[in-house]
Amino acid sequence: MGVGGDAAKGGSRMLARLAAWLGMAEGVVLVGAGIFLALLVGSIARLVHLHRLPPATARSLRLRLRSWWVVAGVVGAGVVLGPTATVILMGGISLLALREYVGLIPDPEGGRIRALRGWLVAATILQYAWIELGSFVLFLAFIPVAGFLGLTLRVVLTRDPTEFRHLVGTLQWGLMLLVFNLSHVAWLLAMPESSNPVGGTIGWFLFLVILTEFNDIAQALWGRPFGRHKIIPEISPGKSWEGLIGALLCTIVVSSLLAPLLTPLADPAPRLAGTPLGEWLAGLPLPPWPILIAVGITIAGFCGDIVISAFKRDLHVKDSGTLLPGQGGILDRIDSLTFTAPLFLYLVLWLRGGAS
Repeated sequence: MGVGGDAAKGGSRMLARLAAWLGMAEGVVLVGAGIFLALLVGSIARLVHLHRLPPATARSLRLRLRSWWVVAGVVGAGVVLGPTATVILMGGISLLALREYVGLIPDPEGGRIRALRGWLVAATILQYAWIELGSFVLFLAFIPVAGFLGLTLRVVLTRDPTEFRHLVGTLQWGLMLLVFNLSHVAWLLAMPESSNPVGGTIGWFLFLVILTEFNDIAQALWGRPFGRHKIIPEISPGKSWEGLIGALLCTIVVSSLLAPLLTPLADPAPRLAGTPLGEWLAGLPLPPWPILIAVGITIAGFCGDIVISAFKRDLHVKDSGTLLPGQGGILDRIDSLTFTAPLFLYLVLWLRGGAS
């Protein structure tokens, strides 16, 4: 056996020991290390060329890189600490996004929206509590049904009917998008470990988040130099067909590479076992589900992005906040996830069978 073979064996043993020490699947550790390395190399490459850029552009780039390291560090810490910590992290992200959302809405009627913040916080905490308690029925029904009815009654109890429909509709839309939809990311962590024999529940979480964020970045990288045909310039002038198609192709490649490391999606779906469709899909030269999921995430991510863009354009603001210097606010970072998370969760539940 050559030196290369010995090195590969040594690296494999080291990876296995590290994964065992962290209590994670080897694929999860490998992907995490790959992200860290890519971020490190990308940061060095960017910083080396900063002196060639105008001072304002260089400063913005430094801030953007710093924010990416903060995001990667916080998410990485949640993953290392385990599913409960990651669910809490997602709950915190929902609260921060909701805070930005409420802060952007004009509130001329004596601060009535601000007065209802306590209700919004309580609803968010309860939504994520159902996840930790493993109650899928309450997870699905709380915000759309109980939360909506409770919010309506709470507004009635302010004893002021002014702008009643506007107030209820505005706050319920925020709860649906930024709490209910986003909490679908966290429900992936409440699924049984047996649902993902490759990477565990953390594998589902990482696969969705990495693909969604990668697709966002790819759309921007392809759109800036090649974007000639705008999709919906009245809402998002930067979005082009060239950027969307380029990102789609890149996301398909990344999805096909990550799926075998983090998920069982490269294998035949149990739901379709023994069916004509399942047999036909199994006979394809490439696993179909990573490709189909990449297509879904690309389209859904684009939809989430332009929905938040429409919201900000209506309010005449560029960024939702300043929490992530160089990138904007939390809303600017999680807009795509509000659409990709429900799509991915329900598809996984259908493919793998069952909610828990």
